[in-house]
Amino acid sequence: MLKTKRNLLAALACALVTAGLGAAAQQPVLVDITKGVDARISIAVPPFATQDPGLGAAAEEMAKVVADDLTFSGVFAVLPRDLYPVAFTGFTADLKSVDFAGWRATRAENLIYGLVFQEGGQIVGQFRLFDLISNNQVYGQEVRVDAKNHRLAAHRFSEEVIRYLDGVAGMGTSEIVYTGVSGTTKEIYVADYDGANARKLTDHGSISIKPKVSPDGNLVAYLSYKDRYSFLYIFDRRTGKSTPLSKEVGLNSAPAWSPDGTRLAITLSKDGNTEIYLRNPDGSNPVRLTKNREGDTSPVFSPDGSKIAFVSDRGGRPQIYVMDSNGNNQTRLSFHGGNAFDPAWSPDGKRIAFVSEIKGEGLEIYVMNADGSNPTKLTDSQGINESPSWSPDSRHVIFSSNRSGKELYAVNVKTGEEIRISRVGMPAEGPSWGPRRR
Repeated sequence: MLKTKRNLLAALACALVTAGLGAAAQQPVLVDITKGVDARISIAVPPFATQDPGLGAAAEEMAKVVADDLTFSGVFAVLPRDLYPVAFTGFTADLKSVDFAGWRATRAENLIYGLVFQEGGQIVGQFRLFDLISNNQVYGQEVRVDAKNHRLAAHRFSEEVIRYLDGVAGMGTSEIVYTGVSGTTKEIYVADYDGANARKLTDHGSISIKPKVSPDGNLVAYLSYKDRYSFLYIFDRRTGKSTPLSKEVGLNSAPAWSPDGTRLAITLSKDGNTEIYLRNPDGSNPVRLTKNREGDTSPVFSPDGSKIAFVSDRGGRPQIYVMDSNGNNQTRLSFHGGNAFDPAWSPDGKRIAFVSEIKGEGLEIYVMNADGSNPTKLTDSQGINESPSWSPDSRHVIFSSNRSGKELYAVNVKTGEEIRISRVGMPAEGPSWGPRRR
């Protein structure tokens, strides 16, 4: 049962946040619910107020962004607009129109008010959260962003509402990096976590796949055939340039960042079998971690950097193993009835998502405890499901599926609710969920 927390941020908190990233207006996120939901906190998010006629559309979209973020979190049930108080015609800047009794009659527990205006070339959002049980304002925030990026202001506020009422910040400001498919080419793209504001990163005119975002969000490791062979590269989002990470003979694949961003674990076959190595982001200081007669691949660091989960078929079929980050103490984690591969460690360190291949099921996304116990199926036998990656708050796993073409989906690990990320505008695969933007 999710419960409202009222012991966080006892007094009104105000924050000033600035950012300069561009964003384009988008349609509301398409949500396909395929499984049941848990008890949720009821909250109303009416259209935000503005005294500037030119900001009407932006204010409306910002309210929708906040509502979508709260719904996506799995923590909240957003009150439908047809249940608003009959007398409600919109908020005013001075809050005199707030009808607490009327809102309370809708059975909403909380109410969000927003005022949007322009100042000094920026869009300013002044947001307030009300507890409808006590009739008190319990949280407030002011967010300032570049005039072209009003969505980011809404995302920032929704993160803090979720933190205030549930104790863990949302991930509205996070981004996803993925492979976009266009004809015979595949390039690396980035978008807001909900699929909005998609833009291309690489433009190699080739096959570029398997992107992995660095912990600070600035770098993207990926595999590309742009130089004919499967080499690894690092794309720097600040400069727009790619540099080689590994161009060894044979297979170069499966990059994974260490939590501090100083090292990458990769898979190479230059010495015969596929083995796991460590390298610096500039390709220097290589260290071999595994030495096995069978193949080892798909490394992923634990959030504290002390462990690496990986895939090995040393037991006869692919399964998940774990070792110390220096290669010591290699032990088997999964004892799955079929094949288990493509592990992804949750940011809170508690669970590992992976792809399962069991006869009669196809490829499905599973999650297990970090010690290998309690493997649980997340997807529901629709299509081929692969490439799991965790949200920053460890509530969701994003993955790609071909159930209705190549698309991205996110599943709430607690409720099983699946959400189709519908706005990237093209076939997409191989997602990597990046950090929150600051």
